Amino acid sequence: MNTSLQLVQDEQRFRSLFENNPDLVLFQNATGTILDANQAFLAHINKPKEQVLHRPLSDFLPPDKRPLFQQKLLEAFRGKKVRFETDVKFDGLEPRRFDITKVPLMDDGQITGIHAVFRDITAVAAAQLMVQKQAQKLHTVFESITDAFFLVDHNWHFTYLNSEVERLLNVQRDDILGLSVWDVFPEEANGVFYQHYTQAISTGQAVHFEGFFERLQMWFDVKAFPSEEGLSVYFSDVTDRVKAHEELYRQNNDLQQFTYIVSHNLRGPLANIMGLVDLLSSAQPASYDFEQIRQHLQLNTHQLDAVLQDMNTILTIRDNRNVVAPEQVLLLDVIEQARRTLEVPLAQCGGSIRLAVPPNVRVHGNRAYLYSIFFNLLSNSIKYRADARPLQVEIESTVSPEHDIVITFADNGSGFDLQKAGSDVFKLYKRFHSQHVGRGMGLYLVKTHVEAMGGHIAVSSHEGVGTRFTIHLR
Repeated sequence: MNTSLQLVQDEQRFRSLFENNPDLVLFQNATGTILDANQAFLAHINKPKEQVLHRPLSDFLPPDKRPLFQQKLLEAFRGKKVRFETDVKFDGLEPRRFDITKVPLMDDGQITGIHAVFRDITAVAAAQLMVQKQAQKLHTVFESITDAFFLVDHNWHFTYLNSEVERLLNVQRDDILGLSVWDVFPEEANGVFYQHYTQAISTGQAVHFEGFFERLQMWFDVKAFPSEEGLSVYFSDVTDRVKAHEELYRQNNDLQQFTYIVSHNLRGPLANIMGLVDLLSSAQPASYDFEQIRQHLQLNTHQLDAVLQDMNTILTIRDNRNVVAPEQVLLLDVIEQARRTLEVPLAQCGGSIRLAVPPNVRVHGNRAYLYSIFFNLLSNSIKYRADARPLQVEIESTVSPEHDIVITFADNGSGFDLQKAGSDVFKLYKRFHSQHVGRGMGLYLVKTHVEAMGGHIAVSSHEGVGTRFTIHLR
C-alpha cells in the first residue's frame, strides 16, 4: 500500500514539474511523434493539446529544420544526451533562438522515448551578438589605426594585438596571445619599456615616452594607458625621425667645427698674411726685413692652404656619406695596404704588428674610408710611440652577438690622459701630445669615416701604457 502511494506521489511530482516548467518540453517516441507536451509548449505555438498530441514534431517545424531535428532524435535514441542551438520559426510565429536538449528515457534497459527541452535564449543570443558586433567594431577600429596597439592584463599577458604589432615586432598573433610580454621579449625585462609600463600601472597615470627596441634596432614612440583590465599600449615607429634628429645634431656639430675653423685656424693665418703684405710694401726688396717678411708670408700661406685642404677633406666626406656605394671589403687587404704605406717609418722605429684577422672577414663599407682609418691609427701609433720600449701594435677582429664586426686596434705607446681629454678625443684640431708636431686631424677623420659607414668607435688609454680603439662595423 505504501509503495503504491509513493509511486502515485512521485508521478504527481513529475507531472507538476513537467507541466509547470517554463521551458518548452515534449515527450517523443522513436518516430518523432509527440506523446506529451507541457503548457509552455502549447502556449508558445498557440494550439490546444488535442491538436498537438500524436502528431510528429516535424509538422510544426519549417522544412529546412526537419533534417536537423530528425538527426538529433536518432542520436538521442542511441542512448546519447544531445544538446544543440538553432533558430526555430514555428508555424505562424516569429523565429526564436532555442537551446535544445534531448534526453533519452530508459525503462528496463530500453529507450522508451525522448524528453525534448526547448530553452528560449533569444534575448541572450541577441546580447551575445551585440557584444560580438561591438567587439568586431573595436577590432576594425584597432586594425584601421596607423599605430600598433596591444592590450595586456595585470599579469602582463597579451590579450589583444592588432596587425601593426605583428608587422613592426615581427610576431604572429596566435603565437603570443596569452603569453607574458616579458616571456616573449625577455631582453626588455627591467628595461626602459618595463620601467614606464610599471610606472603607469602603479600610479594609474598614462605615460608617453620614446624607447629603443634593441632586438629590431628600432625607436618607438609609446603611449600607455592603465585601466581596470590592465594596460593599453599604442606605439609607432619613429626610427627615421630619431635618425633625422641625430643627423641634424651631427650637422650642427659640423657647423660648430667649421665655425671654429673660420674663426681661429682660418682667420689667424689670413690676418697674418694681410699684415705681412702691408709690411712688405714698405720694405726694400733686397733687404733683410724683406726676406724675413717673405718667409713669414710663405709660412702663413702654407698654413692657410693646409686649413683649406682640411676643410675640403671634411666637406668631401660629408658630401659622399650617402653617395659612395658601400661594398664588401676584405678587412685584411686594407690593413695590409696601410701597413705597406707606413712600412718604412714602422721599420725605422723598430715597431711590429700582430694581426689576428681571419682572411675571409669582410666589412660592408667604403674601401677608401677603411684604408684612411687604419692609416691614421697606425700613423698615430708610430708618431706617439713610447721611447722606453719598441712599438707593438695588435689588430684583431671578432663578431659580436649582434653580428657586428668588432675591430680592436691597440698599441703600447705613450698613451694619454683620457679623463683630461674628455669629449675632445675625436674633435677637430684637438691634440694631446705637445711634444709632437701634428694638426689634430687624424682621430677626427677616423671617427668621421667610421660613422659614415654606420659604425661607432670607442677609445681607452692610459699614460705610459698605451691606447686601445674598439670599432663596430657591419
